[in-house]
Amino acid sequence: MKAEEMRLGPLLDGPKQYVVPYFQRAYSWRRRQWTTLFDDILELYELNSLNSHFLGSMVLLAEHNEADPVPHTLVIDGQQRMVTLSLFLAAIRDVVRTSDHDFADRIHAAYLVNTAQDGVKVVATHTDRDTYATVVRDAKEPAASPIRDAYRTFREAIQEQVDKGIDLDRLVHIVVSQLSFVAITLDAEDNPYRIFESLNAKGMPLTQGDLLRNYFFMRLPPAEHERWYNTVWSPMQSRLGDRFDDYMRDFLLKEGQPVKPDEVYQEWRKRLAPLDEDGIRDVLRELAAWSLEYDQILHPQREADASVRHRLQRLTAWSKTVPFQFNPFLLRIHADYRRGNLSAEQATRAFLAVESLLVRRLFTGAPVRDDNQLLIELYDSGKDASDRVEAFVEALSRPQIGWPNDTDFTEGIVRHPLYFASHPDQRKVIAEALEDSYDHRAAVRYEQLDLQLITPLLPRGDWLTELGVNEEQYWKSIGTLGNFTWVPRGRAPDLGVAERKKELLRMTRYGLELVKDFASVGRWTAEAIEERSRRLAERAVTVWPRG
Repeated sequence: MKAEEMRLGPLLDGPKQYVVPYFQRAYSWRRRQWTTLFDDILELYELNSLNSHFLGSMVLLAEHNEADPVPHTLVIDGQQRMVTLSLFLAAIRDVVRTSDHDFADRIHAAYLVNTAQDGVKVVATHTDRDTYATVVRDAKEPAASPIRDAYRTFREAIQEQVDKGIDLDRLVHIVVSQLSFVAITLDAEDNPYRIFESLNAKGMPLTQGDLLRNYFFMRLPPAEHERWYNTVWSPMQSRLGDRFDDYMRDFLLKEGQPVKPDEVYQEWRKRLAPLDEDGIRDVLRELAAWSLEYDQILHPQREADASVRHRLQRLTAWSKTVPFQFNPFLLRIHADYRRGNLSAEQATRAFLAVESLLVRRLFTGAPVRDDNQLLIELYDSGKDASDRVEAFVEALSRPQIGWPNDTDFTEGIVRHPLYFASHPDQRKVIAEALEDSYDHRAAVRYEQLDLQLITPLLPRGDWLTELGVNEEQYWKSIGTLGNFTWVPRGRAPDLGVAERKKELLRMTRYGLELVKDFASVGRWTAEAIEERSRRLAERAVTVWPRG
């Protein structure tokens, strides 16, 4: 490894090409970074300073190919600064072209393109390559993108300075001669990803997914980068979108081992470090295959089997509401089902058992815990059983697991302050499951409904009279399951007694059992709420059976 201070001019001088690898993230600098850079350059100009301004480090890896007339160098770290400064020079070129065509051509030939090959000196990463070349090589404004916005920002700012009389020749001199870098050039025996990690604190922070992508590709020969990126990595990342980082963690969590969100990269490093290039390729193939399974978990509505789909939708919704999400466990079960290792009935049975465990524990006020790790451990403990799901449910029924019995569950439904001690999406899952347990002539369109307390949240005189309680007793009654009902989406929650009863009577025509049950009650007393909670508890015991 060789480290030396370098200016931009010598870095770009002569026929050479700096290639940002396929695996690097897209251009990510935005207005704050552009403005800071421009202000730093302008300060050097206005102070008439001969001092240099340090912009950080670049990590470069030279590719030796004697047959190539233009030396290629991979930009392992520093692409944001190199691309941005090239756009800055392109903006100066295009501002000055009408007034000094020769000066514009000198900027173009010296710092932006290799004239003999008509190729750019800096080749942006895959997603930005064409857009960047449109600006730098073709001197045209591309479609909307951060590259376009950076170029436009610089061009407008430079034109404003030209109108004030700035000397563009001196401005270019500052850019190419007074902005300094530490250029770290790696040899074949150097470890590029270790150096890359140590420099990650500079510039725009990388996500765990960014770090992992760079690590994977730096473990493969550069000649393979384009193929692996286009056929495996890019489709996988596009498929999962902003959930990609979650996937890289959940892939590890599906084995039942705890991994903290900020330690995903280090855990992957431990797993990948001993592998050779073939091992890295195998892991990439495995990641691609599991990403298809993960996409199903993110979109449970795509599941073809109705029973599996309904259970999976409820559990994925519930998983989003808890601090220890259990998507990795759902991933394991659903993948076994999709791959033919479990039948639809077995997958449904496993999902129902977990749903029952979660709902019953909620109503009995059980402490929060990492259910994902527990569920995977119990699921894996049944590997040798003839029926793995039955073994899983049996293990889940052990007393130490804390699956509440019918008596505790029933009493919890009557007493538990559901409104004040649960997430709205949990309540929606519970209400939909209870409603779905009845026969309906047509599917219920839950997207048109809201779940609300029948009484207002704050005590009002008419409701205190209706319930027959004082304010202290009011709070104990209104949060329980018996005080919930469906209403049309967007309806105000604080109706008076008469208005609420009229509304619910109108709603009975939709055939909703959780509405009809209230509409049949003459007076909505605290005792009526408790009685309704008990009726719902009797049904809940069958909706969420234990074991």
